[in-house]
Order: sequence, then structure tokens, then C-alpha cells
Amino acid sequence: MTAADFCDRNAQEFGAREALVDRRRRLTWSQVKLLSDRLALSLVQLGLQRDAKILAQLPNCAELFLTRLACEKAGICLVTVTPTFRLAELTPIIRFTRPEAAIIPKVHGKVNYLDLLQAARTEDLRSVVLIGDDVPAGTLSFEEMLASAPGGEDSKRLQDRRYTILDVCQIATTSGSTGIPKCVEVPLYTRLLTGWIHLKRFGVSAEDRLAAATSIVTGTADALVYNGGCAVGAAVILMDHFAPAECCSLMAAERVTVMPLVPTMIARILAMPDFTPYDLHALRVIVNHGSSLPRVQGEEIENKLGCRIVQAYGSVDCGGISATCWTDPQEVRLGTLGQPLDGNEIRIIDSDDREVPLGEVGKLLVRGLHTDARFLNNPELDAGRRVNSYFDLQELGKRDKDGNIVLMGREHDLIIRGGQNIFPADVEAVLTQHPKIVEVAVVGIPDAEMGERVCACVVCGEGKPVDLIEIKSFLESKGLARFKWPERMEIVTSLPRVASGYKIDKKKLREDFFP
Repeated sequence: MTAADFCDRNAQEFGAREALVDRRRRLTWSQVKLLSDRLALSLVQLGLQRDAKILAQLPNCAELFLTRLACEKAGICLVTVTPTFRLAELTPIIRFTRPEAAIIPKVHGKVNYLDLLQAARTEDLRSVVLIGDDVPAGTLSFEEMLASAPGGEDSKRLQDRRYTILDVCQIATTSGSTGIPKCVEVPLYTRLLTGWIHLKRFGVSAEDRLAAATSIVTGTADALVYNGGCAVGAAVILMDHFAPAECCSLMAAERVTVMPLVPTMIARILAMPDFTPYDLHALRVIVNHGSSLPRVQGEEIENKLGCRIVQAYGSVDCGGISATCWTDPQEVRLGTLGQPLDGNEIRIIDSDDREVPLGEVGKLLVRGLHTDARFLNNPELDAGRRVNSYFDLQELGKRDKDGNIVLMGREHDLIIRGGQNIFPADVEAVLTQHPKIVEVAVVGIPDAEMGERVCACVVCGEGKPVDLIEIKSFLESKGLARFKWPERMEIVTSLPRVASGYKIDKKKLREDFFP
């Protein structure tokens, strides 16, 4: 069953139960089914044939959730673009995927998405659908599409076009600023399966209330909240942007029990001076994803909020990889990325393609049912990322004594100083324990004598400056090997993020400070 199939089943079995909440709407499962049916028919009436492409650049909102369901029902392939993309990323994506329609807000935040789209559109893009009330001439109203009333013959027409779990209903976009964009064809079953395993490992049921601050078209919010929420029939609450106080307020007001967050969001919540205004007793599980969470922050959030942290590891390029379990002991939940997802195999190899011994670091490879995505119209990139049928994650990791995966960082982020390998994650894990540091990224900088030296880019707490002497003294007290100590430090107000997600952009850090 697809997410759309689950939605229709939920409407039949418990249609009056709350299904979807955002700033503007509260919808039951019956309403979600009705509106997604109407939207699916309206998309077909635009003249979009089965497997036609439609682009969606939307924040987390009911319209995005309904659009995903409608595309599954209408047999239309959705090109998903994060709201953080601008003209440099959007233009090559549109030229490469050639969508025939787009669904966007006219304006969201301070960005005019209609102007962006008009600057990037091609002749193939015939229809522009706008969410919200401001719908200028030449564009179509999303609200009017939701008001259409399909008849019996229309329902039969949709049934003939409907996608199955083996179809590709999404093209995920992971970049697009240079060269050919990395556009990934995602078979429906891969994310559905990841969501199902997440439900089991994180102990999520129909009684839970799932919230998403990260986009429901990618990562854990896609698998667990969109696909998993539909599969189990849990209520889904969507945040269209993240701010720590607003997030806590929403979790309290909606009695959120499960929420995926990335480390940056967790760090910003921890930096809040006072949690007493927010009743967060309902919160049971925070799912860390996107990048590694320093253990000290995991312990702190568990102590302050009274919930449990679990970890989900995946890649937009291939799919879900591994996850911890709600029942795992704290050292596993906070110190590892858990076991491979059911249906996956992971290899950790050295430069000669040999399995490394337990506890040693090597290159991570994965294959399995969750990782069956392919790059769109890019066989060379596909072939380059596959090693004997395994997908090369371009990341380094190891296994602990129980076989849990421990991530050590990206291959190209490894620092080689005087012939000694330094994994930034090792240094970052210690530095985040410093009481004045909110976030940190460790990068290597070129050096004529040593090859590379270690630099720490640090975000300090408000009114809590720190200097390099203090940092070195702290690392000495923690027993970190001296050759790993930063020899340069940059104080920054924030760390840059990659355009397609929430990971720290270390390449940009190096370009900004060490051109």
C-alpha cells in the first residue's frame, strides 16, 4: 500500500480522527481523502498525462501533504525542491527535469517564489498553481482546485492512473548550483519501508502525534512523518519554519509525542534560557537525523525535556540506512546510529576493498531494499557511486562491539596532519561539551609544513566568548590527544548549511576563511 492507499483506508476506518494540522487547517482523515481526491482530479484536468512531472517548492504545510497524496493518486511524478533553494539551484533543476506545472506560494517569509519561478521557467512549464489567497492573473488557485467536485467517472479515471509502490512518484533534488543537478528517482516502496521500520524501532503507534519541522519531502520527516504517519494513522502536525520558542510552544499546544529534529535545532532549543513556559510532558521521542548529534547534547536534551533521543541515518541520494531503537540503552541511542535497517546490508571497507576489523574506521557502503533510488538520467553518476552493487556513501564509519554503526564524517572532511588522520567528529564531540560553545565545526586548513592543520569554527552562547587558549586547556582536561587540538579558531555567529538540507557546509567554511 502507498501513503495514498493508507490515507483512503484511514478515512474509511476512522475518518473523524484528526489527521493533519498546520497554521491554517485542522483536517480529519476523511477530509484529507476528499481534498487529495479533488486535487488529484484537478491536476489531471490540467492536461497532465500519467508520469508527467510537476514541481513543488513548498514549506511544510497541509498543501504539501495533500499534493504528495494527490500525485500518488493521479500518477504524476513530483519534483520536490526545498524552499531554501534560490535561482542558482532552481534554474538547472527545472531545465533538467522539465516539469509541466508547479505548485508554490507566491511569497513565503521574505522570498517571492513566483518571481523565482518566472525567472527559471522553461516553455514546458505551462501551469503555475499558487497556495494562499494572493493569486495574480496567469496563475491558478490551489484553493479552487480543492473545491472541485469529482463525479463517479472521474474517480474511475483516477483509479486507472494511480501509482503502486513500485512506481517512482518523487524526484528528490539534492543540489543544482553547478553542472548537472543531482536529481534522485525515488521508488515509493523505499520510503514506505523506511517509515515502517522507523515506526517499529521508535515505538510509534496511531495514538502518537507526529510533528515535523524539517521538510516532509526528505529524510526522516518524509519516511516517518509522511509515510509512517499515513501508514499508522497518527496525527501529523507541520511547522512551516523553525524557531526554538515557536517549536516548543507548538509541541506543548499540540501535545506532540514524536518529533524528528536535526542537531542545529536541538542546539538552539538547548540554548533557550527557560523551559518552564512550555508543558512538554507529552513529548516522548526526538528523532535526531541529518548529521551526528554530540552525545553531551543528547544527554542534556533528555534530562531537560524528559524524552528519549533516537537516531536515524539516511541519505537523499540512496535512502534509509540504519537507526537505533527506542528500547536501546542510552550509550547506543546517543553514541551510535544503530543497526542497519531491516532489508539493508552495510560494508565497511579499506582502500583495498577489504572489510575492516570491528572497531576500525573505513568507507561505508550500503545496499538493500531502502536504498533503491537512482540518479535521474545520469548513468555515469550512478555507476560512479556503486561498488559491486553497494552504494558508496562517501562517508567514514566503524562498528562498535555489538555491530552498531558509528559515523566518523565525510571522506573529504578527514584531516591529515603530519601524516596522522584526524576525524573532525572526534574533536567536535569533545568541544561541544564546553559550556560556552553552542555549535562547532572542525575543518582542515592547508599548511606548507604539516599538510593540514586543525581549525575550529565556533558558535558561542550569548555573552560567552571563548578563546583558543581556553579551548586548548579544556581539551587537555578532557584527555584529547594533543595532535588533534585546533591550532586556529574562528568565532562565527552561525554555521553555513548546504542549500538542500540542514548539514553544515564545511566546504563553504573553508572557502570563506581560507580562500
